[in-house]
Amino acid sequence: MEEQSHNGQDVEANFMGSILRIDVNSSRNGNNYSIPRDNPFVGKAGLDEIYAYGFRNPYRFSFDMSGGNRLFAGDAGQNLYEEVSIVRKGGNYGWNVKEATHCFNAANELTELPNCVRFDAFGNKLIDPVLELRNASHPGGNGITVAVIGGNVYRGNDIPGLKGKYVFGSFSAAEGAAQGQIFVSRGGFERGLWSYEKLNLKSFGEHLGQYVKGFGQDLSGEMYVLTTVEVGPTGNTGKIYKLVGNKKHHGENKSGRD
Repeated sequence: MEEQSHNGQDVEANFMGSILRIDVNSSRNGNNYSIPRDNPFVGKAGLDEIYAYGFRNPYRFSFDMSGGNRLFAGDAGQNLYEEVSIVRKGGNYGWNVKEATHCFNAANELTELPNCVRFDAFGNKLIDPVLELRNASHPGGNGITVAVIGGNVYRGNDIPGLKGKYVFGSFSAAEGAAQGQIFVSRGGFERGLWSYEKLNLKSFGEHLGQYVKGFGQDLSGEMYVLTTVEVGPTGNTGKIYKLVGNKKHHGENKSGRD
């Protein structure tokens, strides 16, 4: 952790741990892009490209097709917790002061500090996620996933029970095993952590038997799951599944390969 200790909080010389916002349709100052003038650090200390910061490893983000077009981002944690946050302009999401809602111990990543600062050097309050999952390597047990996979708010019509719910994934339930899973959160606009549950798929058992790599959404709001049985970008085992409703029982959901 020593060489990464400033990632996420160093906004003056380091893009690592940040979500950037640039305009690729125009160029300025010798770059192949320009920077929106309302980015939070334009005209003040901080890299102008940064939109939000304090992330460890943001992995897959999406805009809600409705609901105010909120930006959801999954953030893969270290060894204890995974998280999903609603990203706001200029927001500081805590890493590496916090891991999800817990105080991170840079000297021992498998333990938590009893307390930590609540505000950053700019006076911004550290923002907690809306979803928190226990990592599979958590020494306390009951781990859910080795890495969270950010998803989408379901805005389709095929599965009425998921309408307006955030659907996201687990890369795998265990290290070295292709045991990806899909979760759904019943949260909305309330404060604090949202509840979530595993989405039971009629076509699969306890897990998919594959790693979940990402999600997609079409113009109708229907959702797709991207999987593979390979950990890295190799081989030809990649598949795309479409989430479809059970025509007889809308309370159940099954997966259909697209």
